[in-house]
Amino acid sequence: MTRRSVLRVALGILLLACAAGAVLLSHGTADAAQAFREQQAEWQRGLVPAAAASPGPAQRAGEAMLGIGARSAVLRSYQVYRAGLADVIPGTAYPQTRARFEAIKALEGLRGSLRSNIDRSATDVVLGVILTDAASDAGTQRKRVQKSAVDAFVRAVREDPANATAKLDLEVLLQAAAPRTKSRPRPSGSPNRKPRSNENPRNPTAPAPAEGTGF
Repeated sequence: MTRRSVLRVALGILLLACAAGAVLLSHGTADAAQAFREQQAEWQRGLVPAAAASPGPAQRAGEAMLGIGARSAVLRSYQVYRAGLADVIPGTAYPQTRARFEAIKALEGLRGSLRSNIDRSATDVVLGVILTDAASDAGTQRKRVQKSAVDAFVRAVREDPANATAKLDLEVLLQAAAPRTKSRPRPSGSPNRKPRSNENPRNPTAPAPAEGTGF
C-alpha cells in the first residue's frame, strides 16, 4: 500500500470519527435541552419528581455547548432533594434529613459557578427554604441552622434586589425567629381596643416561577 493510500485511509477514518462525534454531540445537546426544560417545569410547578438520573458524557457535553452546565446541575440537585422528601419510611425521618443535608451541600457548592446574579439569588432562596425546613428538626442546633437560613435569604436579596420572594421569605423568617412578649401595650387613644392576636407566619415559599425562570 502506498503512502498516499495510507493517508487516504487515515483521513477517511478521521472524517468518520468526526461525523460520529458530531452526531453524538447533536444527540447530547438535544437530550440536555429536553432535560433542562423538564427539570425547569418541575421546579416551577412544585411537582414531586423521581430522582434525577446522572447525565452521560454526551449530555454533559451538550450542556457545555448550550452553556447550561451549572444551571442544570442546580436543577438536578433540587430534583433529587424533592424526590428525597417524598421517600418516606414510617417511623423515621432519616431519608428527609439526608435529602436536606445533601441538597444544602450540593447547592452551596454550585452557587459560585452560576454566572448570573439572578440564578445565584434563586439558588439562595432554595437554600433558605431547605435550611428553614431543616431548622425544625435541628434540636439544639435550631438557632444556628435558622441563622444560616436567614443568611441565605439575605444573600438572595443582595444578589437580586428585585427578588420579591427572597424579601418576603426573609421577613417571614425574621418574624418567626423574633422573641415574643406575653403582652403588648395598647395603642394610645384606643383604651378599649384589644390587641390583635399574632398569626402564625407561613413558612418561606418553595421556589416559584420567578426563581425557576432564572434557570
